[in-house]
Amino acid sequence: MKTKLFFLFSLLSFCLSSQNTYDLTWANDGSDDNQQITIEIGDTVRWTWGSGTHNLRATSGTESFNSGYHAGPGYVFSYTFNQVGSTNYVCDPHAGNMNGTVTVTSTAGVTENKVLRFDIYPNPALDELSIQLPQGMNKATVSVFDYLGRLIKTQSLSSDNAKLDVSFLSSGLYLISINADGKIGTQRFIKK
Repeated sequence: MKTKLFFLFSLLSFCLSSQNTYDLTWANDGSDDNQQITIEIGDTVRWTWGSGTHNLRATSGTESFNSGYHAGPGYVFSYTFNQVGSTNYVCDPHAGNMNGTVTVTSTAGVTENKVLRFDIYPNPALDELSIQLPQGMNKATVSVFDYLGRLIKTQSLSSDNAKLDVSFLSSGLYLISINADGKIGTQRFIKK
């Protein structure tokens, strides 16, 4: 039993740490002008404030985030990127010195034209997960996997705005994979 628990814990730790976190500074000293970083889907960028009061807000692109205003030094804001594309960001009071772009690429082995972009909410979910597919995409297959990669559920979707019952799942981390029109997309979600 101890061996099985150790194996499960080790595997979970590996799965949760397989995504990367990138650290950037966020200060009004000229060093954070035109920050450029390229990451993969599921990676996190973590900005650490220098002295002064700053915000960090997406201005255009595929993702949307806003840290709100916080005084440094030492405040940390992080964001996990889940969509392929570029997102521009800025500190509103110091836009000339504090700005940049995060470019998100698809995971290795999957070309961009084969990636299905979709939204899920709420995340974490209690009883039901809403799935928003691209408009006009009415036929898809959704699969839910546990953190060990075991298939838990498969369901056909017949509209671009569908609901998925997750009430029967135990609390924890899951992977949702959707296949439609020769494209595939994957996201993580948490069951409360």
